[in-house]
Amino acid sequence: MELRNKIMKRDVIILVLILLLAGCQKDSPSPQKADYSYSFSKVWNDYDRNYSYFVHKNINWLDMKNTYQPMVAEEITYDFFIDEVLAPMLTDLRDIHVRLTNKYGNTITLYKPEKDVNYKYDDDFYTNYITNNISTLSGSTFIGKVINNLCYIIISSWGNMDVSMSEFLHYFDTNQEIFNAFKGLIIDVRPNGGGQESLARNVAGRFTLTENLYEFRKNRNGTDHNDFTPLQPVYFSSSGNWQYTKPIAVLTGGQCASSNESFILMMSTLSHVIIIGDTTRGSSANPKDYNLEDGTTYSISSWVAYKPDTTILEDIGIFPDIAIDASESIIDGRDMVLEKAIEILQQ
Repeated sequence: MELRNKIMKRDVIILVLILLLAGCQKDSPSPQKADYSYSFSKVWNDYDRNYSYFVHKNINWLDMKNTYQPMVAEEITYDFFIDEVLAPMLTDLRDIHVRLTNKYGNTITLYKPEKDVNYKYDDDFYTNYITNNISTLSGSTFIGKVINNLCYIIISSWGNMDVSMSEFLHYFDTNQEIFNAFKGLIIDVRPNGGGQESLARNVAGRFTLTENLYEFRKNRNGTDHNDFTPLQPVYFSSSGNWQYTKPIAVLTGGQCASSNESFILMMSTLSHVIIIGDTTRGSSANPKDYNLEDGTTYSISSWVAYKPDTTILEDIGIFPDIAIDASESIIDGRDMVLEKAIEILQQ
């Protein structure tokens, strides 16, 4: 009898524990679904009214609406709306300036075309080519000396006025004797994907004595996809305390985009400048940010940019004066683009 009571007591305890554990477990809440038809319409209409490259890229925006709008006909989750509706639709615009950020602050990957890199900045690069480190500035700028009295300047971004670029401009303006002692300059912007065009214009102004036309632009301004302002010429002119007008080689490649391409166009207008490397990416947009009430943000390209000869820049890029394909730019550790610049400036 005593053994039987112990067994029954044990079974009761086990049963109580099972019930307690079952009571503690809670079903994971299902992702909340909602009606995103209004949000979809707002995004679609914002692009329909403001996006600048529908005609150039031959995009049928109404067809894209008919493809993606049925996906929001029923209630869906927010993540589905972002990842399966908006992201694919905006990726189809094939525009690196079109960006999407969800309400959590995460940037969603959209269109990212592959472009071959035509540079390799490793220890061997600096050992083989840089004979003297003149100045390592904060962030994105480095100034060094290469063989035969040539100055090498790398500018990897136009994005930081407060630190790197302000330091560079101050150093350049206050060291005229140092720079004038060089036979020529090599300005390497191959890794530069853009930033603030005002900075690029400010730097380019250190190399010209005149005002120069470097782009034309037209802005989207109507309901029709062909509604634009008239073409507006864009100029840059002298800036800083003095200007360097000896020979300059600007190194370019497929990673060059946006405001960096504007810099390259500025420099290409100058008779003492030669562009060497690979064709640039071809991307200029002046994107504007829009948002939904939940905090989702998306950017819309607002202008069409043209080179000085009025050929379009988007998807075409800037052709160098001396072309070296990316596949032939780094050979056995040698930087053939830089070596070509050294060869040209030595002449």
